[in-house]
Amino acid sequence: MASIHLHDVCLDYPLYGAYDFSLKRRLLGRLFRQTSEMRTIRAVDDISIEAKAGARIGLAGPNGSGKSTLLRLIAGVFPATSGRVEISGNIVPLLGLGAGVNLDFVAADNISLLLRISGRKPTPAVLDEIWAFTELEERMRRLPLRMFSSGMLMRVLFATATAFPADILLLDEWLSVVDENFSAKAEQRLRKMVETAAIVIIASHDHALLRRTCNSIINLDHGRIASTVALDAPVPHHLELGEISA
Repeated sequence: MASIHLHDVCLDYPLYGAYDFSLKRRLLGRLFRQTSEMRTIRAVDDISIEAKAGARIGLAGPNGSGKSTLLRLIAGVFPATSGRVEISGNIVPLLGLGAGVNLDFVAADNISLLLRISGRKPTPAVLDEIWAFTELEERMRRLPLRMFSSGMLMRVLFATATAFPADILLLDEWLSVVDENFSAKAEQRLRKMVETAAIVIIASHDHALLRRTCNSIINLDHGRIASTVALDAPVPHHLELGEISA
């Protein structure tokens, strides 16, 4: 059964440009026996979350509050610095469509690569189904993605990212990039994924959307949980891509 258990979880980011790596600095440091420690910033600070099947959690807060970072930590993109993270179930992280893409590779190879990164096997049937969803011409499968328009590129990436159902669906505010002619079809697929996933976590600035979609909202501030608001069970709602905009 799908579940998420975060207990006192922290995540520190290294500040790579915040100190001097020059040879002069190193020599002086050795001469005066000074240690050079890497400076960090705490992006997720002592967060505990318990989620079981049926959870629809909204993450709210201003830019820089830690919403996207927390989603990436749950997805396994970032390892926790401390605390305990226990995840059970298949995660589909819709957190940014371009991760892992090589624009110089042809579309078919990029789709196969993205599927393998997500732990899926790119069988011919799966590849054909993904390409059919894009509604692009067959010949374009053998063209480099660099030759695609932004709308065409988003079709390929969206179709690939949403090709499989999720036990745990993580959704960030990226759907506004889907082109207008493709939005209705993408909306229908997204709505189905939200309805069938055991656990959904959505990060958004749109409080009205979160209140319609979620049964709890976690307000973040500087990487910490400022408050948690329990809501009534969300009513079925026709998600519109225009509502989920950065």
